[in-house]
Amino acid sequence: MNPLQDVFISYGRADSKHFAQKLNDHLVELGYTVWFDGDDIPFGVDYQKQIDDGIEKADNFIFVIAPHSTNSKYCRLEIELALKRKKRIFPLLHVEKISQETWQQRHPDGTDEQWTEYQAAGLHSCHTNMHPEIGKINWVWCQEGINDFEQSLQQLVDLLELEKDYVHQHTVLLNQALEWERNQQQTRYLLTGEERQRAEKWLAVRFGDKQAPVWPTDLHYEYITESIKNATNLMTQVFLAHAEEDDAITEKVRRSLMRSGITTWSYRADIECGDNFEKAIARGIEQADNVLFLMSSHSLKSAYCQQELNLALQLNKRLILMLAEQVDDAKIPVLLRQRQYIDLTDNVTEADYLQDEDDLLRVMMHDATYHNEHKVLLTKALKWERQRRNPCILLQGYELQHALAW
Repeated sequence: MNPLQDVFISYGRADSKHFAQKLNDHLVELGYTVWFDGDDIPFGVDYQKQIDDGIEKADNFIFVIAPHSTNSKYCRLEIELALKRKKRIFPLLHVEKISQETWQQRHPDGTDEQWTEYQAAGLHSCHTNMHPEIGKINWVWCQEGINDFEQSLQQLVDLLELEKDYVHQHTVLLNQALEWERNQQQTRYLLTGEERQRAEKWLAVRFGDKQAPVWPTDLHYEYITESIKNATNLMTQVFLAHAEEDDAITEKVRRSLMRSGITTWSYRADIECGDNFEKAIARGIEQADNVLFLMSSHSLKSAYCQQELNLALQLNKRLILMLAEQVDDAKIPVLLRQRQYIDLTDNVTEADYLQDEDDLLRVMMHDATYHNEHKVLLTKALKWERQRRNPCILLQGYELQHALAW
């Protein structure tokens, strides 16, 4: 639909049409590409789809604050999509409130009683029905007759230039991820080669004490980690062993791992239609660095979970335990009782969970290279064994020396 753009301008026509046009013209003159609905919606197309596409393909979302825009359901939909896609948002205050005179010009037959009702509903002000997330962001003040437009424009331009490349890459990867998602997550839409490597580096960028200009969405994380998994022949760093009843907490843990660029295997995401269930699970365990077992009354009773545990122990996989639910110690298998575990049951606040998340990531990073090599060599050894110990599959040269050093 639309090409990638630097800026999307969201505004309410009644208060800000001419101002938004002026802002668009100045930004274009400065060399920015701008999505502006006065220019960018062709005739005969789905209006809302064009707007949504424009937001998704813009690096920055400018929201022109005025009573009409803060009270408009259409502008709110635009804000919600910008927030969902984690766009960088810059609010510009244009009109704080309108007078009765302005209202009367727009409603020639309006009465004083109707104006009073209009005020009571907060429709005359930009503050009453302001989207709470817009209220949290520092605004650029650009009120006509009060603030100097050129100064406000320069302030906005300075903000647009901050971490410009990082923000643009957010947009590029988001649109690639959306294309992958909208095409049933087909492998051919995943990142490969240098493109995947650049995405991995982008995901690993940290801003230290500074606030990140934008945050990746969960779709970013999933798309990049699935691309990594695809590049490593579907091998992963973590196999998630859990009961179906613990899906919610397992998904939360999976997303925590994904946000750190860690690849995972789960039966819901990784077993294709028509696959042999038990063979797929065995393959998932064999091709994972670690097996993460979420202990609960359900998983301890699950025959599938017990099979997964037995295979993980048989293959000498690193087994990481997380307690998802309080259970009687007597019901925990003897082999697991003496092992340390991360206890999720004492979490009261989100900060408690984040501490457990840190503990999990610390365990994951410890000797990660060793466990990855364990997985790679085990996969090769199993292939050799399953092909009747075919000598053509044996290690030679550098591979053999590397394995001996390991």
